[in-house]
Amino acid sequence: MIKLLSDAVANQIAAGEVVQRPANAIKELLENSLDAGATKIQVLIKDGGSTLMQVIDNGKGMSETDVRLCWERHATSKIQKAEDLFQLQTYGFRGEAMASIAAVAQVEMKSRRAEDEVAQYIRIEGSEVLEQRPDAAPVGTNISIKNLFYNIPARRNFLKSIAVETKHIVEEFLRQAMANPQVEFVYHNNGQLVYHFRSQSAKDRVLEALGRKQASELLAVEEHTDIVEIQGFVGAPGWAKRTRGEQYFFMNGRFIRSSYFHHAVSSAYEGLIEAESHPTYAIYLKVHPSKVDVNVHPTKTEVKFEDEKHIYNLVKAAVRKSLGSFVVQPNLDLGDFDHLDAFLRQPIAPRSGATPPQWQSGSPANTEKRNPAYNPFGDNGGGYQRSSHQDWQKVLGSVEITTTHSTSGSVDSQLSIPTPPATDAPEPQLGGVFALGENYLVANVNSQLWVVDKKRAQQHIYYHEYLQQLQAQSGVSQQLLFPRTIELSPVQIPMVLELMQELQWLGFDLSHFGGNTLIVNGVPAMLSQGDEQKLIETLLEDYQNTQGDIKLSKYQSMALSMARHAALRNPINQSEEALQSLLYRMLSLPDYHSSLNGKTLYIEISANQLFERFQSQKFKS
Repeated sequence: MIKLLSDAVANQIAAGEVVQRPANAIKELLENSLDAGATKIQVLIKDGGSTLMQVIDNGKGMSETDVRLCWERHATSKIQKAEDLFQLQTYGFRGEAMASIAAVAQVEMKSRRAEDEVAQYIRIEGSEVLEQRPDAAPVGTNISIKNLFYNIPARRNFLKSIAVETKHIVEEFLRQAMANPQVEFVYHNNGQLVYHFRSQSAKDRVLEALGRKQASELLAVEEHTDIVEIQGFVGAPGWAKRTRGEQYFFMNGRFIRSSYFHHAVSSAYEGLIEAESHPTYAIYLKVHPSKVDVNVHPTKTEVKFEDEKHIYNLVKAAVRKSLGSFVVQPNLDLGDFDHLDAFLRQPIAPRSGATPPQWQSGSPANTEKRNPAYNPFGDNGGGYQRSSHQDWQKVLGSVEITTTHSTSGSVDSQLSIPTPPATDAPEPQLGGVFALGENYLVANVNSQLWVVDKKRAQQHIYYHEYLQQLQAQSGVSQQLLFPRTIELSPVQIPMVLELMQELQWLGFDLSHFGGNTLIVNGVPAMLSQGDEQKLIETLLEDYQNTQGDIKLSKYQSMALSMARHAALRNPINQSEEALQSLLYRMLSLPDYHSSLNGKTLYIEISANQLFERFQSQKFKS
């Protein structure tokens, strides 16, 4: 009954763990190029890697025998015995990746060593060697992977869109480029040059990979101990985003995932960024190979540390030390006393109702007259008065303020009331409605006491509104007075182009200017202007993060992301009319009991429940 599987079938099974998508194959090829000592690596992609993935390096190359043997399962030059797993100095060591790739793709490879006159060419399809012969090629290795999963249609159907798969490939490319700043990396997508990283310092590589230009806000992290050496960079608190994506941990030059260490970095930012924001960082850990186990998962991104708790505390302390030394200083040059004197003599915006101080050039600092009888807490009205918003606008800059009133022009009235579904159920009877704190409203609905989460209800209403726009393929756009240009990262441009039509239906008026630049002519009517780039970036991140959720379609994912932003930017009026309008709109939806992610929108308390509560032993005298 028990039979040995053929090598081809065994390799296809192994490919399910090692090569789940094109980005996994790119990772394995890049690591092999780095292990070969390459100083320049080129990556060429077509159609998100499903049609072609090509990696060219100038490493040491392979001999005629190695060119054939490297495609066999468990064939590797990295280790010889089990003890070598705890003395690893290379990226690869399992000997599974190349055999797994050859089992599910059409592969061609040319490789030549410096001491050889000619290169070796080999062509493999489905683990079967079809051709091997001498050929002409420069020193190094050139591997082309064509038609990934061509012989496993079911697996190929599970691949995401071209834009999503391209994003995963770029992410993997950037990880390897950031981990090896001394190596030159080049990336082409569909024949166009996207990235060209020349050999540079670690800080310059991180800045260029993240697409940032403000080097002063990238803070260095450095700590050397007997347990671990910590180096790297963290972004200033202002770089924090509401979505993940710019968090990188490298251990001995290998990218790793660690929610435990991520928590250490996030804890160091506590009090500096919002609770739901994620900091930007690229931290390099150097640990003795005997103190870490990388043979946990075939992808080698999960590792186990011997001194994990100590490393956690050291990472947290090192990041906190770096953040503690970060001081925001004005652009004014204070290198001499003349500039300092001019800085101190700058006029100060007076409080409303107060007389501005009269500064005189050359007057001593102690000539200010004080009133010893002054009492800021007295009843004479001379104490502190809150200034109008015009004053703080002088400090913070012009900010568009959206005020809500219980009029036809309020934010609540901007959202059209969905048409109630055709049903025989009677219309709910509403009694009094009032606000309970900032987050809840209380209402009498059909003689039941309801406590409604206002923010969840508003977000649920917006979700249905945007979903209707996408389904009807029409949206309302508010045109900008002057078009704006925004720069996105190369990884986001393909996704924007794929979702361009849907973005227009949501109310965006966009056009591709070329390269990584978009022109914004209009934004959705319910969203304020001034944050177009952040809104589009977050929308793309949310869409990317929800693509793995089988419960959400493309329209649902985009509508949910837009609803979150609209709810954040449009506060709810506390007036009774606005609360009643919000409740009516929620009740008019076909599924007002819970939100899309299953969270309860309201709690219902009946008269019987109140009676039983009051009659319980706890309340008896």
